[in-house]
Amino acid sequence: MDLNLSILVGKDKGKSFKLKPDKEYIVGRHSKNEIKIKDENISRKHFKIQVKANRYFITDLYSKNGTFVGGKDLIPGVETEVGEGVPIIIGMTILGLGSISDSSLKQFLDSAGFDSEMSDKEEAIEQKRIIAIKKNMEFIYYVNNSIMDSKDKEEILEILLDSIFNLFKRIDRCVIISVDNKTGEINNIIYRSRKPISDPEKIYNRELVEQALIMNKPVMIKDSNNVEDEDERITESLQLMKIRSALCVPITSYHGVRGAIYVDSLERPSGFRVSDVALLKNISGRAALAMDSISSQMS
Repeated sequence: MDLNLSILVGKDKGKSFKLKPDKEYIVGRHSKNEIKIKDENISRKHFKIQVKANRYFITDLYSKNGTFVGGKDLIPGVETEVGEGVPIIIGMTILGLGSISDSSLKQFLDSAGFDSEMSDKEEAIEQKRIIAIKKNMEFIYYVNNSIMDSKDKEEILEILLDSIFNLFKRIDRCVIISVDNKTGEINNIIYRSRKPISDPEKIYNRELVEQALIMNKPVMIKDSNNVEDEDERITESLQLMKIRSALCVPITSYHGVRGAIYVDSLERPSGFRVSDVALLKNISGRAALAMDSISSQMS
């Protein structure tokens, strides 16, 4: 087993530090630390890491900006076990543990909003992006923990609905659509809207949802007024409904399509990004697994 701490995002991206069992390592920006990280946003002595019986343990050393692990900041002075595949954020640096950290965390980081290289010339932008990544990670961990404690599928879908609607402040409506995985027919719809709805039948764009369900992959329309770059049939239906941008992500399990997540913005063009697609794909996959687990328990 390779024991190491790697920089996944930061000024020394790709650099790895080997860790010896039972030895304590101080991580921070101080030059005399066993592991020095080039990041002005972290403390001189930020956290301590030690490997015991091939398990990683981290203790935040009362750092100024905290050590973010598993969707939350560690309690200063309290030793916490951290597994491989769990990102560690300090300042503007993201770290990973073990030999598989880079490959295993890439998809997770993409879903949390990390999709470009660090840039020293745009430090303010990078700081905002790290904050957004932490917020999205909190969201992923919260949704995952909540749905894993759910006892029925309806509760899972309600959690998805409320969580997405609260996270995406720029959306006007969020709809969770349930599909019978045997017949493929829509059997239930729940939604949230920032404005009163006069006709619940028009709470989502059917053409966009049907396309996502048929193709079993996300469909995003950035701007319904820009028909050159989008599906003309869908953009025309969006225009009729006065929807400027929309996104639909299927909820797919091993047993088939279980439903879809639909969000839209009535007036905002380019209301959604590629990172939004990755984030919703991440949590839709977790929801599908939780629904499969409930089905297995009932059968």
